[in-house]
Amino acid sequence: MTPAILLALTLAATHPAPAAQRADSMRTDVEVRATVLRHTTDVQQCYQEEGLRRNPALAGQVELELTILPTGHVDRAAVPNSSLAGPGQKEVTGCIATRARNWRFARGPYAVETVVFPFVFSPEDASRGPTAVSADD
Repeated sequence: MTPAILLALTLAATHPAPAAQRADSMRTDVEVRATVLRHTTDVQQCYQEEGLRRNPALAGQVELELTILPTGHVDRAAVPNSSLAGPGQKEVTGCIATRARNWRFARGPYAVETVVFPFVFSPEDASRGPTAVSADD
């Protein structure tokens, strides 16, 4: 049985840096989404290895907040909100934040930006593996 992971592709929030730190452009939603989608296996592994191993019924939503520097490095990764509850919750959210700190986005003349991605976890069978869904669907 493969757990289902849904990634809402609409950025929940984008917060530009203060005017003194702004660059000429922001990364496009498509660029940011593509990078996050490349790393869904990291998120899935955290859920399976840290969550389902401890609690086979663990399910819920996790919001991953990333602060991305112009260099493409993740300056900060945190989970400000999670509806996961019970054994495995802290381990899953900690694992996701730790792995996300190592993700790399495109480098360029970008502003420092913070984005939030909600991931929805379910232990139900998902034969297609991790699934990305658009909020527009």
